[in-house]
Amino acid sequence: MNIVLISPKTSIAFYIFNYPIKFYGLIMALSMLFAAIVGYNLIKKYFNNLKAQNFLDLIPFTILFSIIGARIFYVLGDFKFYLNNLDEIIKINHGGLSIFGGIIFGLIFLLIYSKHKKENAFYYLDIFSCVLPLAQSLGRWGNFFNQEAFGAPTNGFLKLYIDYFHRPIGYQNFEFFHPTFLYESVLDFILFIFLFWFYKKNNKNFGLTFCLYLIFYSLIRLFVESIRIDSVLSLNSFHIASLISIILFFVGLITLLILRRKKDR
Repeated sequence: MNIVLISPKTSIAFYIFNYPIKFYGLIMALSMLFAAIVGYNLIKKYFNNLKAQNFLDLIPFTILFSIIGARIFYVLGDFKFYLNNLDEIIKINHGGLSIFGGIIFGLIFLLIYSKHKKENAFYYLDIFSCVLPLAQSLGRWGNFFNQEAFGAPTNGFLKLYIDYFHRPIGYQNFEFFHPTFLYESVLDFILFIFLFWFYKKNNKNFGLTFCLYLIFYSLIRLFVESIRIDSVLSLNSFHIASLISIILFFVGLITLLILRRKKDR
């Protein structure tokens, strides 16, 4: 039995006053909204209404910084193209976001905000880390409609059909590829379930959920990048996303060890 995933012929979901609304943007918006609702209810349950309201106030700014970071990282990944097409840099509706850029810029904003408010940064990092895999899991389906984030050619029982114009150079004669967007979506959802359970039991131990997110998401991304063939930026066939994953893995691991050592004292 073979399962073949076939993307719709159009990436446009509908129009508003002749302006196209694409599945990618729609899915991204809904995934962030759903994750925000989950995060709000977690804080409300385990802390208080005031902190939950503060979380809601933070979301628009965190998302804004994350989108800016995601776009900057993507542009840097295809720097030559954007250098010759400067007007395309701000055309985010044409696609092109890097999740690592979003994570790093979102992290920077939360650190700055926490320092300004003189609060424990890990409080915010934990809750965002708990719900972020949910947003990532749902958001990955935007790649399905854009025919991107796929892996090497495959004839396995599960495969993704990519039309000719979306196939990378050198792979035009292949029709079916690994649906790596789906692999990551499933693994991200499993990570969300785990962190959701972990956070409920350890929400007062600030920093642990954040560290586990960095560790496990880095491992997920390393696995996915080992299969992908359409990553934007590579050095001698080594994906930059893999390098960032390794760095974030050790950041999470070292931070976790430091936190555990402080607790044992």
